[in-house]
Amino acid sequence: MTKKTYQRKPKLCKQVKRYAITGIMILFLASIGFIVNEVMQEELIEETQVMSSFTNTPGVSYQVYLKENEIFNDKIQPEDLGYFSSLIDHIEITFDNQYQGESGAMYEGDYTIKGEIIGWQAGTDTPVPAWTKQFNISTKRNFETTDKELLLSQNVNLDFNHFNSFVARVTELTGYKTSCTMKVMMIVNYKITTTDGEVTGTLQPSLTMPLEEKYFTIQKSDNTEMKNDITKTVELAAPYDYGKMILLSTISLLCLIALLLLFNTSEPTLTDLQRSRIMKMLKAHGNRIVAIEMGMMYSGLKLCCVHTMNDMVKISDEIERPIFYVYQEDPADICEFFIVDKDTAYVYKANTSAKPDDPQEPREEADNKIAS
Repeated sequence: MTKKTYQRKPKLCKQVKRYAITGIMILFLASIGFIVNEVMQEELIEETQVMSSFTNTPGVSYQVYLKENEIFNDKIQPEDLGYFSSLIDHIEITFDNQYQGESGAMYEGDYTIKGEIIGWQAGTDTPVPAWTKQFNISTKRNFETTDKELLLSQNVNLDFNHFNSFVARVTELTGYKTSCTMKVMMIVNYKITTTDGEVTGTLQPSLTMPLEEKYFTIQKSDNTEMKNDITKTVELAAPYDYGKMILLSTISLLCLIALLLLFNTSEPTLTDLQRSRIMKMLKAHGNRIVAIEMGMMYSGLKLCCVHTMNDMVKISDEIERPIFYVYQEDPADICEFFIVDKDTAYVYKANTSAKPDDPQEPREEADNKIAS
């Protein structure tokens, strides 16, 4: 004999279905509206664009020329060594600046080489100048070009002994002995002009060395590349918020799927409501209820019809007997529950309407809920 089977299809009462479709349609239309608004928006944003770029790379190099001496065979000493003041004849310094830009841009300005000697106060925690002497080493020179590249270069022969003697005279004049440093620098002032605007800047590659020291080293500074950009502010259409678009599209798709599922649902029948009611009974009183494979005949037994399932539970607890029912594949086919106690059978007809005094299984409430 083939067993009867049932399929659990989604069921939804008409009123709940109507409310669900209305809410989902509102959410779907709102999502579509936001997507359309995002696509059709004409919001503009300001963006700074680089129209042209320029670089200036200053540099400084030097060689120390020695007097005739019995220590060094080579009269020229390279950079980054220590030097004896008494053996120096002069120092040859080369300053340069490599400009790179764009054709048509006007690159103009001037440059000069200057020196500065500073006598530092003694006994201070931080360096404080006691006196300062500035002087020109070369005359000012101008430059101007519209080429993409330009190299500015100038050599200087520095009479190191002359400046040592100057410091000695200052010490003799003031009677104040202090440490002194000399800084030799190339000062480049430039301006770059294009049809999109102009920029200005100053470069100052330099060498620093102590004076009146028997042995010393020379330090380079301010010879790093300087970049200049001429920019222009333009208005562009604001980019789409793709994160927002993906979120709204996902919501719209889920709404469509939910609507398709809702349209595929039907109203619960009386059988569906009965099935839901029986399943709730089995779940609520499962520790007292026992399923059996075959029914029983009540002949010879005193038959008592019980009003509600709650009454059956009370009887079961009182006489300590289980509640039986005949197992069915579809819970809606379960017709009755019964208790057998000696010569008495207590029977509850499950396919009759639940009475109002049954607090756990009101028929009116069951008829308004989803049966699934």
